[in-house]
Amino acid sequence: MLNIVSYWLLLGISVVIGLIILLLLRREKKARVNLEVKFQAMELIYKNTRQQHESLIKQFNELRAGSIGMSQKLAELSQHFDDMVEKQNELEMRDLDGRLYSRASKMVELGADIHELMEECDLPKAEAELLFRIRKQKLVC
Repeated sequence: MLNIVSYWLLLGISVVIGLIILLLLRREKKARVNLEVKFQAMELIYKNTRQQHESLIKQFNELRAGSIGMSQKLAELSQHFDDMVEKQNELEMRDLDGRLYSRASKMVELGADIHELMEECDLPKAEAELLFRIRKQKLVC
């Protein structure tokens, strides 16, 4: 009888151990499935992040190229502006001299003498004398 009780006891323990093992295997399978799902989600997130990264790199390179182009265009415009300012200054200087001699000629026609030309038009004596003689000769002719 002891053998029978021992037999049934061992059989019961074996069945309980078997059930426990089945439960543990089921849990392990669920955990593995959950890990696979999480792994696939992580792969998807990684793939999307990598695509975004590549897209941002492309946009950055395009912006950098545009920025370099704009910088070169601004440098060209700045140089062009400086050239135009220089030309304008030259034209103003030429015009200033032209206006001075026109004014001096008018003054000679109105009867001004050499000293007045020198003072009013800021001309050297030789230029004032030359202008005076040229204008006087034109008036005589």
